[in-house]
Amino acid sequence: MNEPQPATLKAENEQLKAELAQVKAATNQYLQNVAHQLTAPLGAIKWSIEALKDPRVPLSRKSKLLSSIYSQATILVHLIKNFALMSNLEADLELGQFREKPEPIDVMKLAINLANDFQPQASEQGLKILVDEVAFSNVFGSKRLAIEKNLVAQAISNVLENAVKYADSDGTIRVSAWSDDSHVGIVVESSGIPISDKERVNIFARGFRGAAARQKVAAGTGIGLYLASRVMTLHEGSIQLETSGRVSRFALIFPRKRLR
Repeated sequence: MNEPQPATLKAENEQLKAELAQVKAATNQYLQNVAHQLTAPLGAIKWSIEALKDPRVPLSRKSKLLSSIYSQATILVHLIKNFALMSNLEADLELGQFREKPEPIDVMKLAINLANDFQPQASEQGLKILVDEVAFSNVFGSKRLAIEKNLVAQAISNVLENAVKYADSDGTIRVSAWSDDSHVGIVVESSGIPISDKERVNIFARGFRGAAARQKVAAGTGIGLYLASRVMTLHEGSIQLETSGRVSRFALIFPRKRLR
């Protein structure tokens, strides 16, 4: 057997060093984004609390500050849940099963609760989040969906958070339900930054952020939609994106056999 020549070994070593440098740079950038995303809401909460303590601040202003604190706390909790979810979710996928047993969930109530959680954040940008209860009633009726509630709640939250961040000001984010003969779905639709055909191909990849998204919100981890897609895979479903101009329609699709 021929041994590798010194020149070949040197070239391979240089290639490995270059790849390691790229990984290190990407890791550092990711950690900087994570730190920024955690620091921003914490800073806003601290500033708001300090303003609340000031007796010169009028009551009407304090009411808005409390709403802002709630909004920033929602962002913070959401980020921490995403980071905590990553390792557990990957372990579940490797095992091919849930850590917790799926249970029948009223998905309309779940959608309403999540919309209420994000409404203060949306209101700061002049946005409304509307849940189409008629569509949910038509699709699900009295039936419930057998899911792992915390995972699906996080997946919906990730889509809602993106909608709030990237939607046009003074717009409406609509949450509705959809079905065909073999599937049922939860749909989040909003009008905001356009998503190109090239970006659509990679939008559910880990760490991916489109050019327009980076321009509007500089910091970001690019894990929200990735985690949502992994949650749907675990539920034998999928997450799909349809676009038309500035309108984006994300659908979390489950097999109809999960209805109870």
